[in-house]
Amino acid sequence: MNFTFNVHTGSGIRQVDQQELTNFASLYGLDNVAKGRYSFLFVLNLMLLEQINGVDPLQVIEEMKVLEGARPSLQTKPASVFTGKHLGGLWHKHFMPALPSVMANNILNHLGKNGAEKIVKEVCDPARNPTITREMIEELSHRIVFDSMEERGSRDKLTGEWIVFAREDDGNYYLGVWSHSAGDESIAGSIKSACVPQFPFLSKYFP
Repeated sequence: MNFTFNVHTGSGIRQVDQQELTNFASLYGLDNVAKGRYSFLFVLNLMLLEQINGVDPLQVIEEMKVLEGARPSLQTKPASVFTGKHLGGLWHKHFMPALPSVMANNILNHLGKNGAEKIVKEVCDPARNPTITREMIEELSHRIVFDSMEERGSRDKLTGEWIVFAREDDGNYYLGVWSHSAGDESIAGSIKSACVPQFPFLSKYFP
């Protein structure tokens, strides 16, 4: 079976064929990490992350190495299994692309509803200084951004995008990369249409 994907671009539709995906996988050494255990959809996702979002595929590959036991754990959440009706039994692992939206999401999750307001009141307390100084602004940004990310990382709570994979007896099968907002049903549909034909055993996850 030959795998070809139609990719919607700003100016139309571009076809990405199996040879192009194979070349891309070879360029980034995917066979050195999980030979025969990654889908062409997974490779396409890496390609589009790089071409559209400017995300280095090596960021994802480093998380793969963690899952393969080839390197120590990164400061992201451990892999966990899906329990919902659409993806139950499959697994996901976070990775953190260097994107402003991902950093903002981690900071908001760490600070909660009133965390930022509390820090602003502490740093900019008129009792300390009636005038907002440069030092205050620097302290404010450091506490909100750097302290939040550092503390969240130290507790393995950093979140990003999802690497979705199947955990089988002979290893992990990497199926694709999705944002949290993609939705389980949409992810399941992509896996069924693009990954099950390549790895028929995946049909057991979609009875």
